[in-house]
Amino acid sequence: MVRFAIVVAAGQGRRMGFKKQFLNLAGKSMWLRSTEAMLCSGVSHVIVVASEEDWPRMESEISTLDNPARVRLTRGGATRHDSVVAGMQVVRGLLEAMALPPSEALVAVHDAARPFVSIADVDQVFEQAAVHGGALLGRYSRDTVKWVQDDRVDRTIPRERVFLAETPQVVRGDFIEQAYFAQEVSDSPTDDSAILESLGVKVACVESTGYNGKVTTPSDLDYAQWLSIRLWGNVEA
Repeated sequence: MVRFAIVVAAGQGRRMGFKKQFLNLAGKSMWLRSTEAMLCSGVSHVIVVASEEDWPRMESEISTLDNPARVRLTRGGATRHDSVVAGMQVVRGLLEAMALPPSEALVAVHDAARPFVSIADVDQVFEQAAVHGGALLGRYSRDTVKWVQDDRVDRTIPRERVFLAETPQVVRGDFIEQAYFAQEVSDSPTDDSAILESLGVKVACVESTGYNGKVTTPSDLDYAQWLSIRLWGNVEA
């Protein structure tokens, strides 16, 4: 099956005070590290969803890759879901150009803010999605989980049943039309597994074997930069 990936990198950096997708991680922008992870997993094309104002810088960074033709940019939407739909529209066009039936495609959706994902883990998510129709990377909760109402504990949830979702999340191509283009989405889903769940797909869970944390708040920055140096060396931008 042919693999594709969508990297969501359209954030405006309001919480951070700057566009975190351009965080310098050992000499490369965070979004590029995430894109490279998808390329290393054997995808045919990576579609990076981004604000058009960022395209000149991104095009310059894409040109540093070994095979820049495998990466395409497209405009992001008002929400994360809108951005993913924009990426899926590009995948749709690629499938038509390749005369490839959707059932022969797998599409990963990955956050640009998860640059440390294991390539082996990505491969496993693709493999499971090919079998089950959808799969996501994540980890089982190590902490006791409380269900809370009005700032008070209502009950304790068995942590062995709690799976903390990460990305990539992979959708088999035969579900793309129904999941992203045929149905009305009343709320903006925060992940792609939720869309497949609404269609009755039993999404497979793949447990992360390495660190796959999301750079979300200013407190995450120092750790991300420290880890990038440990993994890739102290390279100046």
